[in-house]
Amino acid sequence: MKCHLYPVDSIDQLAWPESSTGLSLDSPALSVLTDFQHHQPRFVDGHDSASAVEQAMLRAHVRLQLVVDEYHQFLGLVSLDDLNSQEILKRVASGYNREDLAARDFMRPRSTLRALDYHELRQSTVRDLVETLKDNEHQHYLVIDRQNHRIRGVISASDLARKLRLDIQIHRGSSFVAIYNALNTEALVH
Repeated sequence: MKCHLYPVDSIDQLAWPESSTGLSLDSPALSVLTDFQHHQPRFVDGHDSASAVEQAMLRAHVRLQLVVDEYHQFLGLVSLDDLNSQEILKRVASGYNREDLAARDFMRPRSTLRALDYHELRQSTVRDLVETLKDNEHQHYLVIDRQNHRIRGVISASDLARKLRLDIQIHRGSSFVAIYNALNTEALVH
C-alpha cells in the first residue's frame, strides 16, 4: 500500500501523552516506573571502557546504565556520577591506566543494591514512594518482582521530579531527598 502526504491543517493540534497531564502525589506509583517488560533496559558490558561508557551516556542523555556480563547476567548499576571524569582521574592518579578502567570498576555491585518490590508498588501511590525514599541520596532504584525473581524496572528521581514539575536542577541529578524537600517547600508556600 502506498502512503499519501496530507497538508497539516490549522485545526490539527499536538497530541500530548496522557502521563504529562497530571501526575500527582496521589497517582499510582507504577506510573513512574520504567518497566523493562515494556521498555528495553539500557545496559553496558562490564568490560566496556569507563571513558567510552561515560561519553555514550552523555550523548544519549542518560544517567544510569545496567552493567551486565558477556552472558547478559546483571552485575550492577553504573551512573553518570560514578563515571564522572574526577572519579576516573582519581584512579589514574593512583596508578591505573585510563584505558584499562572498565564500567565494572565504577559500578555499584548488585550485592550492595536495595530495590523496591513490584507488587508492593502496585498498591502504592507516588506519595508513598516519596515518603519511603525521602532519606535516600540515590537517583535511581531498581524494582524487582520478588515472586518471579525478575528485575522489573527502574524508578528515576529525575523522571519523577520532571513529571511532578518540581523546581529541581534535574541536570545535576535529582535524588529522592531533593524531591521530598522540594515537595515540603511547596507545601509551605501554598
